Amino acid sequence: MVKIACQTIVYGNPVIKDSMEGILQSVAENGYDGVEIGARHFYQDRPEYYIDLLERNRLALPAIHVAGDFLNMYTLEELLGGIQKTILFAGRLGCGYIYLSGVYKEGKTDDDYRSEARTYEEIGRRCAAEGLTLCYHNHDWEIADGLHGLALLLNNTDPRYMKLVPDVGWITVAGADPVEFLKTHGDRVEALHFKDFKHTGKPRAFTELGSGIVDFKAVYDCFKDERPGLWITAEQDETAKTPAESAGVNYKFIRSLT
Repeated sequence: MVKIACQTIVYGNPVIKDSMEGILQSVAENGYDGVEIGARHFYQDRPEYYIDLLERNRLALPAIHVAGDFLNMYTLEELLGGIQKTILFAGRLGCGYIYLSGVYKEGKTDDDYRSEARTYEEIGRRCAAEGLTLCYHNHDWEIADGLHGLALLLNNTDPRYMKLVPDVGWITVAGADPVEFLKTHGDRVEALHFKDFKHTGKPRAFTELGSGIVDFKAVYDCFKDERPGLWITAEQDETAKTPAESAGVNYKFIRSLT
């Protein structure tokens, strides 16, 4: 059976850091097996606090999410230093993955993607040295134009040091077929992000899983027999409901697929 995590973004970015106790209690009460949290939402000098908090709520922490401007050469060394601290912090918490989001840039070039790839491989090597695995989380910009951007990232990184945690929602709104994507790149897929949208147009309209345009059943059926211990993260960037209500709907939907 798959394991289901909640990305805490649904609880609201500005409040997560100082509301962690209530958020993890809500996630646990909704039935989740684990939680995924952005690195900036931790006080990283307090690992024991989070270890205790996770244990009290019987939640695993499969992944910590990092991001940044990986194309800014003036701040890259500082950014990598912060990610190195996050890798060590994640190891203390028993976390197995670092999830990483790429850089959006208007007019992004092939050289930009190659530059990113070199940086991501370096981060992946640092993760591997501490027993963690780096996974790239896509948005729509790497998928548009026939997956050109993502192909550049994959072709310019060692598969040992950069895996994938595909966001099937972003793949869908970018005009690609998530099932075909998973069949093609399955050897690098470590986990999945489930996100749903009301439509393919802009502005992007996030919605609860199963109430939008993504064919999650086809995605799940594609992987269910090959990856029985797969982590699936419910990720909803915005909600018109209360965060706890949306988290509950998303958990129940994923569990209904199993």
